[in-house]
Amino acid sequence: MAHLVLDLPPSSLAARRRSSPALLAALPLLVFLLCFFVGPIAGLLKEGFVSDGALSLANYRHLIDTPIYRIVLGNTFTIAFFVTLSCIVMSYPLAYLMATVSQNVSRLLFFAVLLPFWASALVRTSAWIALLGKNGPLNTLLTSIGVLDQPMAFLYNFTGVMIGMTHVLMPFVVLPLYASFRAMDNTLVQAAQSLGAGSVGIFNNVVLPLTSPGVVAGGIIVFMNAVGYYITPSLMGGPAQRMVAELISYNISEELNWGLAAALAGVLLVTVLASLWTFNRLFGLDQLISGSSGKGASAAPARRTPGGRVSVVLGVACAIFLLLPIIVVVPMSFGTSDFPIFPPPQYGLRWYTSFFDDGKWMGALFSSLRVGVLVTVLATLLGTLAALGVHKMQSERKSWLDALFIVPMSVPAIITAVSLFYLMAPLGLVANSVAVVIGHTVLASPYVYITVRAALRSFDPALELAALSLGASWPEMFRLVMLPALMPSLVGGAVFAFVTSFDDVVMALFLTSIRNRTLPKLMYEGLAHDFDPTVISASCVLIGATVLILLSNMLLEQRKGAL
Repeated sequence: MAHLVLDLPPSSLAARRRSSPALLAALPLLVFLLCFFVGPIAGLLKEGFVSDGALSLANYRHLIDTPIYRIVLGNTFTIAFFVTLSCIVMSYPLAYLMATVSQNVSRLLFFAVLLPFWASALVRTSAWIALLGKNGPLNTLLTSIGVLDQPMAFLYNFTGVMIGMTHVLMPFVVLPLYASFRAMDNTLVQAAQSLGAGSVGIFNNVVLPLTSPGVVAGGIIVFMNAVGYYITPSLMGGPAQRMVAELISYNISEELNWGLAAALAGVLLVTVLASLWTFNRLFGLDQLISGSSGKGASAAPARRTPGGRVSVVLGVACAIFLLLPIIVVVPMSFGTSDFPIFPPPQYGLRWYTSFFDDGKWMGALFSSLRVGVLVTVLATLLGTLAALGVHKMQSERKSWLDALFIVPMSVPAIITAVSLFYLMAPLGLVANSVAVVIGHTVLASPYVYITVRAALRSFDPALELAALSLGASWPEMFRLVMLPALMPSLVGGAVFAFVTSFDDVVMALFLTSIRNRTLPKLMYEGLAHDFDPTVISASCVLIGATVLILLSNMLLEQRKGAL
C-alpha cells in the first residue's frame, strides 16, 4: 500500500490532503443523517415487504386490491395536481405585480408573501377554519349582502382543502416566478406591443416561454410538498379528501398495521424522490443552494396592455388572499364569545388570559422553546460544518453529499416522523424529548446547510489565501476573516432552524407525549378534537413572533447586502 501512495502524482496527494479535513467536517452531519434519517426510513420501508414473517409483496398488493386505498391514492395525486395548478395560476399575477412596481411597493408585496410563508402552517390553517366556518366572517358577509341565502360549507370538503393548501404552498411558486419576471428583458414585451400584439399573444409568445423555468421549478416543489401534506387536509378536509399521509397515521395509531403504513410510505417516497430527480435533471440541485434571483429591470413597462392592467388587479387580490386570514384572525382573537366571530361583538383579553394563565399552554410553549433552542444549536453546528466541508471538497463527493444533505427537507415529514417513531419508541426516547429534538434537527439541518453553502459560494477565496499567506492558521483565518463574512448567513440559517422546529406539528404528533408536547401539537389537538378559541390567541402570539423574526431577518439581509 505504501508504494502505491508514493506512486501517486504530487497533485493527487495534495488533493487528498485538502479533502481529508473537508470530509471530516462533513462527517458529523453525514453520520447523523445515516443514523436518524436513512437508517430509520430503510427500517420502516422493510416492513412493507414483510408479511407473516416472510418477504412478500402482500402489503403492496393489498393497496391495489382494496378500493379505499386506491381511492386515497387517487385523492392524493388529484389534490396535489389541482393545488399545484391553483398555485401556478394565482402566482402569475402576483409575481408580475411584484416585478413591475416601484421598489417600495415591491417590498410591501414581498412582506405580504413572506409573512404567510414564514407563519406556521397550523396558524394559517386555524385562521382559515375560523374564517370559513358556517358562522365565520366569509359566510356572514355573503349572507348579509344577499349573495347566499344560507351559510355555505367551505370547510371539510374539497373547497376547504384547496383553499388551505393553496394558501400554504403558493409562495413556493411566487418566489421563483418573481425571479423569472425580474430576469426577463422588458424590451421584448415593449417590442411585441409596438408590433401590435395583444395581451394573450404577448403572454403566450413572450412571457410564458421566458418564465416557464420558474413555473416548472416552483410547480415541482409544490407537488412534492402537496403529495405528502398532512395537517391542512386532515383539519380542513372531509372523509372524501383523505390523503396518503393521513392514512399512514391512521394505520399506525389506530390499526397498528406497520406493513400497510410502510407500503403507503414507500409509494409516497418514490413519488417525492422521482419529483426531486426531475427537478435535478431540469435545473440541478444547485438552484436550491444558490438562491439566486434574476437581476432584470423591475420598472413597470412603458405601457401596460389591458391584460397587464387586469393582472395588476388580480395580483392585488392574490396578495389580499395571502394576508386575509392573518388580518382577520387578529381582531377575532380579542373577542370574548365562546366561538370566534368577526367582527367581535365585544373586545377583551379573555382568550389571551386563558393562554397565559393556563399551565397546559405555558408548559407547551416552554417545551417548544426548549426544543427549538436545542435544535437550533445542533442544526447550526452540523449544517455549518457540513457546508464548510463540502465547499472545500475537490472531488465528485460534492454532488451526492449535496443531494443527501438536501433530501430531508423534501421527504414528507410524516415519513421521517413515523420512521423515527418506529426506531425510538421501543427505546423510551419519545417521553423525554430526545426523539423530537433529533427529528427536528433532521428537518432543520438542510436549511442551515443551504444557507451557509450559498454564502460560501459568494465568499472571495482571495481573502482566505491572503490571510493564510500572511501566516495565520486556518482557525485564525476562519475566526477573523471568514466568520464575520458568513455571520449574517449563519444567523439566518439559525433562524430558519428555530422556526422549523418551533412550527413543526407532524414530528411532535409522533415523537412527543402528553407530558412534553409542544405548542403546535397542543394547538392541533385544540383544532382536531373540539375547537378551543384559545388556539386563535395562541396563533396570534405566533404571528407576532413571526413578524418580529421576519423583520429582523429582513434587516439582517439588508446589512448583508450593504457589506
